Amino acid sequence: MAHEGSQSATAAVDLKSYRHPRPFGYFVKRGLWACFQLPFWSATPRGLTGLRIALLRLFGASIGEGCRVNCGVRVWEPWNLVMGNYAVLGDSVEVYNLARIDIGSNSVISQKTYLCSATHDYTDTSFPLYSKPIFIGSSVWIASGAFVGPGVTLGDGAVIGACSVVTGDMPPWTVSAGNPCRPIKPRELKAKVKPQEY
Repeated sequence: MAHEGSQSATAAVDLKSYRHPRPFGYFVKRGLWACFQLPFWSATPRGLTGLRIALLRLFGASIGEGCRVNCGVRVWEPWNLVMGNYAVLGDSVEVYNLARIDIGSNSVISQKTYLCSATHDYTDTSFPLYSKPIFIGSSVWIASGAFVGPGVTLGDGAVIGACSVVTGDMPPWTVSAGNPCRPIKPRELKAKVKPQEY
């Protein structure tokens, strides 16, 4: 009976449409991209952000104006990366984007964060890889060392605490944290105070 139940649970989630195809051309593109990784190494200066962005765009990334891509960033598939204006990838961020990853304008992905759009179907004996897109809204801050899993959407203005493990959608303008990540409180913005005139 337990075996039948597990089969029905597997059938309820159809992962075939998400499985990651790997034609020969895919490996050619990945190989060519690997040849241009030197400016992304962690030992290179932050000042090379313009060169990194130019290379990402050359390989199909859509990157807005005023963005920053710091040293040590690893992008698996540039053609699956979208960054809005003034978005930031901090030092040593991993962008495992076998599916598309969208990062909204003015969003900051802090150092050593892992954006992971792919995983394995452990219910299948062939252990196939499959992927789902990640959508990160505008004005989002993901603090250092967080993990964001496949298929996650982070609403505009969301804050994700350091070292959080995000496996589900997080609401807009909310501070969320933990493992698993959960909403904690609203994100309230302070009004700018004008300097006093003398």
